[in-house]
Amino acid sequence: MTRWVLVQGSRYAWYRFWRDADRLPGTVWRRWTQTLLVGFLLCAAIAFAITYWTRLQVEQGWLQEWDAHTLPVLAEALPLTFPRAITWESPGNSIGALPVAITFIAVMAVRGRPLLVATMAAGYGLQFALVWIGWGYWNRSRPDLIADGIAASGLHSFPSGHTVVVLTVYGLLAYLWFQASQSLSERLLIGGLACFWIGMIVISRLELGAHWPSDVVAGLIIGGLWLTTLIVTLRRTTAKF
Repeated sequence: MTRWVLVQGSRYAWYRFWRDADRLPGTVWRRWTQTLLVGFLLCAAIAFAITYWTRLQVEQGWLQEWDAHTLPVLAEALPLTFPRAITWESPGNSIGALPVAITFIAVMAVRGRPLLVATMAAGYGLQFALVWIGWGYWNRSRPDLIADGIAASGLHSFPSGHTVVVLTVYGLLAYLWFQASQSLSERLLIGGLACFWIGMIVISRLELGAHWPSDVVAGLIIGGLWLTTLIVTLRRTTAKF
């Protein structure tokens, strides 16, 4: 029964999306596509430049030394225990954030908001490409300084994929909620909740020793730029029709 409901609900959301998307002027979709594409290419170029520069600094020695010194200090100072960090990092991985993105996409499709559907889908999908630019160019090893690296996966370390994911998904949700609110107190609450939620997921990766600090810094820059691209795409598109 549950499976039938999910299948029928997915079909209905898919139908609503295409019906409502077809009703928008072609100029709207062209503007959306062009803005997103230009922003993605800029983010990709910056992601590669950051990876190239960071790899160079690590190979020269000083940045790797800084990372190795800073990570244990941060893990000791951060307000999380190792078990709690495991819980906090879960909503930030690609599997944990996927149900959130899918639920948002389904709700917006049913509510007749095709631009929001397309933006979340593109944002979630293309952020992987930005992360893989770094992973593909540089196979940086994960740290093993915290708990002998038990929480560090075998995937490439630079940049932090968790950081890019949480900024993309939860950052976009926070922005849309912020824009929909007319209350100053509610907007302050949204900003505080977003910073707390994203911040706890990000620092959990350091508490677990799953990333070097420079991995996280790069993730913040790349994820922030990609989130900015999504916001600019929405604002530029929705403001002119």
